[in-house]
Amino acid sequence: MKTMILKVLASSIFFFACSNVFAACTISDTGAGTISLQPTSGSTSTIQLNIKCDSEFNIRFDSQNLVDSNGSSTLKNESALAYTKLKNSIDVKYELSGDAGSQWQLLKTQKKKAQHIYVIVARLGSVNLASLAAGDYRDRITITMDY
Repeated sequence: MKTMILKVLASSIFFFACSNVFAACTISDTGAGTISLQPTSGSTSTIQLNIKCDSEFNIRFDSQNLVDSNGSSTLKNESALAYTKLKNSIDVKYELSGDAGSQWQLLKTQKKKAQHIYVIVARLGSVNLASLAAGDYRDRITITMDY
């Protein structure tokens, strides 16, 4: 089986790596490759991925800071850990929908030669700017495909 990994850094980078140049699967991102959130309580951002594969494949959605399989996670400001007593994390809820269902950290088998659509919505939790350290708050979403 070949493995393809798609990583989305919640605020800046879209990275795509494929283990084989002549892959049987194609993936397109209709959300500019990033999920960027405004620093206000309840703000949302969406990314949609379309995948077409010439063979059956398995897909798994995960996050670096994921708390549970329902999509609860945390955006962290790693650089603020050493110099402040202010809060350096913000709760975020990822909602997954589409052909893989709504569960995170679960390997799902997908049928061949079909167009598959996956939507990830990030919803920021409660934000109190006065209690947060300045800086970038990040999480990394990883989508693993085996085909």
